[in-house]
Amino acid sequence: MSIEQNIAMTGPLTYQTIGTGQDLVLIHGWGVSSAIWEPVVKQLSEHYCVHLVNLPGFAGEPELETYSLENVAETLLAYLPEKAVWCGWSLGGLIATYIAHHYPERVDKLIQVCAALKFVEAASWQGVKKEVFSAFKLGVTKQPQKTLNRFLSLLAMGSETVKTDITTIKQLMSDQIEAKPSALLGGLILLDEVDLRDEFSQLTMPSLSLLGEHDNLVSVANKTKLSELSPMNQQVILQQSSHAPFISEPILFNQVLISFIDA
Repeated sequence: MSIEQNIAMTGPLTYQTIGTGQDLVLIHGWGVSSAIWEPVVKQLSEHYCVHLVNLPGFAGEPELETYSLENVAETLLAYLPEKAVWCGWSLGGLIATYIAHHYPERVDKLIQVCAALKFVEAASWQGVKKEVFSAFKLGVTKQPQKTLNRFLSLLAMGSETVKTDITTIKQLMSDQIEAKPSALLGGLILLDEVDLRDEFSQLTMPSLSLLGEHDNLVSVANKTKLSELSPMNQQVILQQSSHAPFISEPILFNQVLISFIDA
């Protein structure tokens, strides 16, 4: 299969397409850019037309006046395929889930990668402690670069290849334009406040939740809750991974995605 690559400058959004076939949208998480997907893109592009998009305010993209799920979703939908498989990691998974609920006609299948429906802990729901999130938001306000560097290390903490993973993540991000402070803070506020459990329970398309066994940010303990909320949802746990399984176990990660998409 031939691989076609196109860099599209489309007003406020820059995106990259690689490959041909069924459309697959990859949405990165907080604090990084679409470059984070590099370890898995080549193989995926041999099967699909992969769309790599940078969220507003990240990697040099213009920032939004109001950083809401609705505004982010509308920005992405204006330029991405009419129908695609949407795969979002962490914050990107929250965005993809929102789109799947509010614009189901645009989503063929939904893939959540280490993405919580609610990131902060609540009754009968395991998540990041509220005070930890508050401290992180304060850090972004006062020392954004130091806080971001700390976060990049947290992405791989606990994985069985932690040192290699951290090195890979920092190399992938080393030449990227820094995210705008408003986007960093806006993204954290979304992670802090948004709860999509009800919306997730109403989804009608097939969905896959891919989790890392050693993830310190998104607990695998909520796996049962996902099944209760949506019996159609499939869950796969990558045993050697933390919060970035496409870095820790890229070959297995792709195998899981391809199997789900092609089913």
